[in-house]
Order: sequence, then C-alpha cells, then structure tokens
Amino acid sequence: MAPNKGVDPSVPDPGALPLEKVPDLTKSTFSEQVSRLAITPYPAWGFSAALFSTLPRSYQIKTYLPRPLSCLGFGSIIGFAGYMSYDNDPINGAGVASAWSILYLLANGRRGITQFKPWPAVLSLYALGNAAMYGREFFFPDEGMLAL
Repeated sequence: MAPNKGVDPSVPDPGALPLEKVPDLTKSTFSEQVSRLAITPYPAWGFSAALFSTLPRSYQIKTYLPRPLSCLGFGSIIGFAGYMSYDNDPINGAGVASAWSILYLLANGRRGITQFKPWPAVLSLYALGNAAMYGREFFFPDEGMLAL
C-alpha cells in the first residue's frame, strides 16, 4: 500500500480517539477481567453444555440430581441467555443468565451439595459463579467494556 501523498503527518486524524480515551487492555484488574468475561456468552454456554452432558446419567440413575427435566429446561434457557450475549445484547443476556442460574441454585443447589457426589456439586458451584458474574454485570455494568 502506497503512503498517502500530500497528507501532513503532524495533523491528527479527526476520526481517531484521543490517547486519554483509549483503554489500556494490557493492564487490567480482576474486576475488569470479570466484566470482560461477563459480556461474552462462553460461561453461559459452558454451564448449558454441562447441564446437557448430565442428561444421560440422570436418565439412568433414579436418585441422581438434577433430574432430566431440570437439565433440559435450565440448560436451554441459560444457553439462550448466552445467545443473547452473542447477539450483541450483553446486558439482557447477563440478566437472564443470572436469574436462571439463581433459580437453578434454588431448585438444585442444596441437594447438589448434600448429595456428596462431585458432579452435582460442580454444577451448583458453576451456577453460583455464573449468578455472581452475570449478576454483577447486570446490576453494575462497566460502561467502558460495553463500548469495546
């Protein structure tokens, strides 16, 4: 590509952001990293995939929790919340993912922990993490991350 002839390099580009407005993405705190992750669909899709992978085992063992209907329902809705974030609506996606993760905890959280089986406890901890991360983004959004 040939250099622009006749363009004075000392004149700033009128469409460029001033240097004080450009966010430094190399230095970030833990809170900024969580905000950056909470506007992506990947945690919601991961939890949804974990719930769907539980389906075969929940059909085989009658005392296994969560039950198949719970896995299908919560997995579908939380997967849709991830799609909302993917479709450039991260605030509403975070709200849906947070609300349904809290509902999963209310329905299956205590029994998942007291069952003393590792996978239901992991699902409960995953729901708790999603509820905290997406809930923080929904109630206290970081406007700088949404502009990116």
